[in-house]
Order: sequence, then structure tokens, then C-alpha cells
Amino acid sequence: MSRVLKREWSTAEGWRDTKAGMWAWLIQRAAAVALLLVIVLHLVNPFRRGVQAALLALALVHALLGVRAILLDFGLAYRWHRALFALALALALVVLVAVWAWRWY
Repeated sequence: MSRVLKREWSTAEGWRDTKAGMWAWLIQRAAAVALLLVIVLHLVNPFRRGVQAALLALALVHALLGVRAILLDFGLAYRWHRALFALALALALVVLVAVWAWRWY
């Protein structure tokens, strides 16, 4: 008989020992859902700076975490999971800041 492990998501104990791969998956899915909302807001008023920043940030995070997943699907070693997760988030932040700074230049 197989045993099903259940995790209580509403407590701190339920999130303890959550691995980087799960966080990457959760963040990418949350970014996808948030992108849908932000795209609608962008279509309503494309000139709002906050909406533009959110659209760029969410698209970067979602895309770079997708690239991470593709690299791992191609067989990159398990030891790279955490480093690729951190690199994807850091690169998204760097590109966001660079584009936003260049936009005001």
C-alpha cells in the first residue's frame, strides 16, 4: 500500500525544508497567473509606469525560470538546481534595473 504524504500549506511547518526546485516552480506559476492580470491592466492603460514595470518583471522571471527548467530537462546535474534558481532571479533583477534605468536616461 502506498503512503500519500500531505503538506499543510497554511503553516510555517508545512513550508519547512521546501527545496529550491519547488520554489522555482511556485514562483514561475505565480508569475504566469500574475502576468494574465497585468496584461489586462496593460491593455486598459498601457502608459502606467507601475504596470509597465510589473509586466517587465513578471515576464523576465517567468521566462528565465522557464529557461532554467529547459536546461534541467536537458539533463543538467542536480547540483545546479539551486544555482540556476538564484541566477535566474538575479538576472531578472539586473535586467529589470538596467532596462528601467536606461528608460530614464
